[in-house]
Amino acid sequence: MWNLEKAILVTNNDKVYTKYKGELQCIFVEKYEDVLIKVRDLVYDRHILLTHPQASSLKPNQTPYRSVMVYPKEKEDNMKDILLIEKCLETFRQWQEIAKTPENYQSKISEDFKTIDLSVIDNIIPRIY
Repeated sequence: MWNLEKAILVTNNDKVYTKYKGELQCIFVEKYEDVLIKVRDLVYDRHILLTHPQASSLKPNQTPYRSVMVYPKEKEDNMKDILLIEKCLETFRQWQEIAKTPENYQSKISEDFKTIDLSVIDNIIPRIY
């Protein structure tokens, strides 16, 4: 269905990056918002979303980690992906105005959030082959 070697994984989660950097193209950025911005740039540069930018039941101000996969598009229209990533960025910023994501979670909590984010990617990888 998809050629995994063409997929790009954008993440700020070192667990995700470490696990998948040998299998596919990975771009590591520093912050959650940076993930969304990089994904937006890729979507505008003729990529489609393979994963939802707000996957999981966590609000954008609860978790500091996000990983999103994109894929180069052929001729298909990606307007829905453009609208979706723009809406996700808007939602992220609105949530930050309500309550900013804590800067320094306890190590155990931070690891839990990384594991949740990794599990989302782990569950999608077999489905895109």
